Amino acid sequence: MTFITKNTIRHLALIFTASLLSGIFFILPDFIIYPTTGPKGTIYTILHWGLNCIPLFFLYYLLSINKYVFAVTIPPLFLVGTLIGYYSYFYKATLTPMILDATFHNDIGTSLDVISPLLIVFVVLSIFISILFIRFRFRKISISKPVFHLLGSLTILILLFSINKRVTTSFYQHFPFSLYYNFSEYRKLNTNKNLDRTYPDTVFNYNSEENLTVVFIIGESLRADHLSINGYHRNTTPLLAKQNNLVSYTNIYSEYTYTNPSVAHIMTRADSVHTERSKTETSFVTQFNNSGFYTSWIANQDAAITYYSFMAECDTLIYVNPQKSVYTYSNWIDEDILPEMDKMLDRNDKNRLLILHTIGNHWYYDSHYSEKFKVFKPTTRSKILTQNTTEEMTNSYDNSILYTDFFIDSVIKRIEGMNAILIYLSDHGEALGEEGNWLHASDNKYLKNPACLVWYSDIYKEKYGEKVEALKANSKKRYRTDFLYHSILSAAKIPSSIIEDELDIFWTSSGVPTP
Repeated sequence: MTFITKNTIRHLALIFTASLLSGIFFILPDFIIYPTTGPKGTIYTILHWGLNCIPLFFLYYLLSINKYVFAVTIPPLFLVGTLIGYYSYFYKATLTPMILDATFHNDIGTSLDVISPLLIVFVVLSIFISILFIRFRFRKISISKPVFHLLGSLTILILLFSINKRVTTSFYQHFPFSLYYNFSEYRKLNTNKNLDRTYPDTVFNYNSEENLTVVFIIGESLRADHLSINGYHRNTTPLLAKQNNLVSYTNIYSEYTYTNPSVAHIMTRADSVHTERSKTETSFVTQFNNSGFYTSWIANQDAAITYYSFMAECDTLIYVNPQKSVYTYSNWIDEDILPEMDKMLDRNDKNRLLILHTIGNHWYYDSHYSEKFKVFKPTTRSKILTQNTTEEMTNSYDNSILYTDFFIDSVIKRIEGMNAILIYLSDHGEALGEEGNWLHASDNKYLKNPACLVWYSDIYKEKYGEKVEALKANSKKRYRTDFLYHSILSAAKIPSSIIEDELDIFWTSSGVPTP
């Protein structure tokens, strides 16, 4: 008996057509924006796209074994795929846990046109096509030995998701498996947020009378030795160099070399001995809340399970680009934070804490600065590391630092007339080819020396001169990122029983007191 029958050909043709259309309209938008160069880059992109279509083919095959299952599942899959494809094509937006959070807790319609005539046309068309597929399945295809087909397609799907972690991660970033992945991540974020954490301080409900603005900028992938204010040979910080009230800390050590554990460590009382505190204790945000500060977290980066609960401690949580993820390569800049910061500054709050979580200097570097900051050339042409030279990588990275210089300066300009203190601390550094290492999340000394800057207003200096003098005196000392928790409470004049003087950059052993 011949295995390849007309019925088999019709069945395979149906699944192939459904997979091809879905691949073009629901998955391809994720790859069109990939920066690549030359035939090699084009081939890589096509192969990467094709790889992500393979599990979709076998999922459709699995669903088509029973015609009633196929009839129930294909229309909603096509409908959701159309929505994802539409926003990806026209808004360069992708499905993320932040999109879900913004949708369920905020008015996402204010940032995206949720309904448009063109979207309606696409939705109607996708439903019509899905009906044609269902009609074809019912009329033209009959499947014998369905258990054989079921076991075969399931086995292949399991094998595909078992190839290796990198391939599996890619599958989960694209339709339709991104639906499961992002809803699962969103559920994990909220589960983690609701876990009981210990409040480590003994001081409660202190009402600060300081009339103070505290800004904490969480940097991303900025290494200290590429700032010209730290002696780098290129002028990467021309604006910050003009700031008289700026102090750079060049000897900061980061235990972690990627964002998720590093930010959690920075936000809490965790240290190299008590690393578990990042999982069991509240962050310094709670101390600010209990001291009468209005707290805001303005995020221009993915939320992560490790620190989402600290974001949720804030009175206000704002995602400025919830449709972005580190797996997309469209324009994604920190300037988008500034309008939301302005709104928070316009509030009539006596004391405020603003946490600005930047995308900063994350790879792909050229996505994170605007065209006028493309000063050092040539720049990268491809997201494929091997398609770029060391010179191109370094130039693009340094251009992103020029943009960070502009961003921090823009933040300072907004608060320079206030009683204000600003602390910038990058979560980790970045490798630029040293010892064959690139980017981050590896063991490299350049990754463990993040940039750290502190700026204070003239009013702050006048009111707390002893703190400013201590700040300057400590600038050459070596600190772990553990210092942040203790120092930001000290900078805000929040009384605390747990501030460790040796971890407070606003304190010196010569007698400068903590609050």
